[in-house]
Amino acid sequence: MLQRILCCLLCLLLAAAPAASAETTFAMAGFDGENSTHDWNTNRFFTRMEARTGVSFTFQQYTSRKEWQAAKDAMFAPGGQLPDVLFKAALSTPEMIRYSESGQLIDLKPLLEENAPNLWALLTEHPDWMEAITLPNGKIAALPALQEMASQNAMWINKAWLDALGLSMPTDMESLREVLTAFRDKDPNANGKKDEIPFTFLGPWELKLFSHAYGVVVNDYNVYVDAAGQVHYWPEEDSFWELAVTLRDWYADGLLDPNGFTTADALRRITDDKAANTYGAFFAPTPVSLVTYDMSRNFVLLEPLSFEGGQVYRDLFGQVARGTFAITSACDDPAALLRWVDVLYTEEGAIEAMVGVQGEDYVVDEDGGWNWKGGVEAMTTSILSELSVYDTGDMPWLFPQGFYNRYSEENVRRVNEELAKLDALVKKPFPTYTLTQEESAQAAQWQSELGPYVDETLARVVLGQQEADEAAREAFREGLAQRGMESMTAFWQSVAERAAR
Repeated sequence: MLQRILCCLLCLLLAAAPAASAETTFAMAGFDGENSTHDWNTNRFFTRMEARTGVSFTFQQYTSRKEWQAAKDAMFAPGGQLPDVLFKAALSTPEMIRYSESGQLIDLKPLLEENAPNLWALLTEHPDWMEAITLPNGKIAALPALQEMASQNAMWINKAWLDALGLSMPTDMESLREVLTAFRDKDPNANGKKDEIPFTFLGPWELKLFSHAYGVVVNDYNVYVDAAGQVHYWPEEDSFWELAVTLRDWYADGLLDPNGFTTADALRRITDDKAANTYGAFFAPTPVSLVTYDMSRNFVLLEPLSFEGGQVYRDLFGQVARGTFAITSACDDPAALLRWVDVLYTEEGAIEAMVGVQGEDYVVDEDGGWNWKGGVEAMTTSILSELSVYDTGDMPWLFPQGFYNRYSEENVRRVNEELAKLDALVKKPFPTYTLTQEESAQAAQWQSELGPYVDETLARVVLGQQEADEAAREAFREGLAQRGMESMTAFWQSVAERAAR
């Protein structure tokens, strides 16, 4: 996340290492992310890891998800040429199941304790992490990216506007509406124009994050499990329709972005510090997702809106990203590759993978804070691109959160501290689960019928293109039933019960 460091939480990367002759060379293939500017052949992450471990690679690097998927399909097809290892593998659960059962991906679980003791210790300490990466067949086909404070799509609000208008921080839907109305009417950006967008959003998916204001957090299938273990399909419930009607009123009153259903993320981002900031509040991982770094200083976390005295928010990504590192049956020495990757599950190895060498690439002050040697001004985009590969795609490691939080730039620390407040309130809508290939296909079939119907209905209601009375609500529920809602809910109930055992 090059943007994460330069624009927001400032991306941190790995440094140059002295040359060393490799004892072992393996073939590596992987997906470095659509926005990658790295060249694995010259990137210093790999040269530093070679100096540490004596392991080097030849590379098949992909920066197109479509091309990577085609490459994976060809590798694992009959007669395909498997590399030794997949790094930043972006393996889906069905792929891990299918290729571990065919024997093309080796089961790493029996090898971890001896050859990856750092990762094994983490998995032993966090049984939920072990469970998350273990397939229904009992195998571990791929290693994870681990992050103790997971990224979220948080709500951010313009504190400078609140202060300028003498407003208190909103705490529920009603007080948020009052604040957004003031943002609309009182020219908080002081440019004499009525150009403020009180709350910007990106489509129905983000609007559904407001479910938390009704005490509900749902996953992308629109289901959630209550405290008693009962699965609910949220669009069937009263609070879904209540939210739709509330947002319809907000939209009609000009409190929501009029382009929220039609714009793209890249098009709505403010990139010029001289431009007027028109945003009052939005959903985003960090403020710099939508505004410039300097503008981001004005935004603070809008904590989850309260419902019946409580606060809850959707845990979007969780602490575990599966499918990042796998070893194939073509590899003659899996142990060497596990020893290589185990470095990244240590704090020292992860820090080095992120920012390089202390004294050469970054310095630490007497209070434990760190900064680039020569300051961030010395770190050009090209230098950062060659220092590490962590900023695009999911790589296998334990993200060094404690170190990351000690970056000396005050705004970075502030954003991290804001996100830590949310971390204590997030809740997983559904327990960690793994579906078989057949179950995945069945769930996808139901979702292909129900998902678009739910999102399109929400959008039409908010836009005022569909009635929102009781008759319309009943017709919507009938549409859910016709599209398999009951069967889908029963399916997820069985998955939830299996996950709870």
